[in-house]
Amino acid sequence: MFRALSLDLGEREALACVRDHPGAILLTDDAAARLAARALQVPVHGSIGILLRAIRRRQRTREEVLDLLRSIPVRSTLHIRPSLLHEIIGEVEKSGG
Repeated sequence: MFRALSLDLGEREALACVRDHPGAILLTDDAAARLAARALQVPVHGSIGILLRAIRRRQRTREEVLDLLRSIPVRSTLHIRPSLLHEIIGEVEKSGG
């Protein structure tokens, strides 16, 4: 599977590490690594998921996260479809709180 998904050594080692440590979560924004993690039943989160989790855990305010989300296109190398980012921002705005 690793070859089919073109995972590099670091991604393969990160997956192995998470599998060896129950309760660990793979943090990656790489689509292929996320797909591999799901196939291996490894918990995985990306940057957006971490930001949303920060709201739920009260580590960041909704406004702070909205500012970060809105800044992604100009301050980050994260590749995310503009329509998806817009949808996520809309959901956070609607969530209140």
